[in-house]
Amino acid sequence: AIAIALLHEPDLLIADEPTTALDVTIQAQILSQVQQLVRERGTSLIWISHDLSVVAGLVDEIAVMYAGRLVEHGPVNEVLDRPQHPYTQGLIGSLPSANRRGQRLRQIPGMAPNLLERPPGCAFAPRCARASAACTEEPPQHVEPATAHGPVAHRVSCFHPGPVPENAPITAAVAARR
Repeated sequence: AIAIALLHEPDLLIADEPTTALDVTIQAQILSQVQQLVRERGTSLIWISHDLSVVAGLVDEIAVMYAGRLVEHGPVNEVLDRPQHPYTQGLIGSLPSANRRGQRLRQIPGMAPNLLERPPGCAFAPRCARASAACTEEPPQHVEPATAHGPVAHRVSCFHPGPVPENAPITAAVAARR
């Protein structure tokens, strides 16, 4: 399917979980081939995936979505090394490599909302330890200017953005998966 999509040399390729259920060796070969073809042809690529280890090594920018809404966006290293939204922090913190051997995996509490009955304001609020009364409104977008990581600003939609607490080693967990 990927080869057929690239046959007509599109300006943009949108790949939704294209390597799901493939073994690691085949996945690595496909990722390498796609990167090479996209680079050679000047094609832009939107890679939709739940696999942060694949995303970390493949993209320049990352956008994290929750319940159909963009919650964080920016240069991949900036977002994965310094996540500001509680959901992004929860995703990274739930990686097996983010936990010490023998410890239970950290989980994001609760369940994702029914998209047909999405709560007002921040959809993540019912699952968020930082939630407040303000979270019943649409969250503001905080923007950190572009950094040495690239010309793209780091944006987060949250009333209470901020770094993860010290006891949760995000950088080491993501680096181990890259």
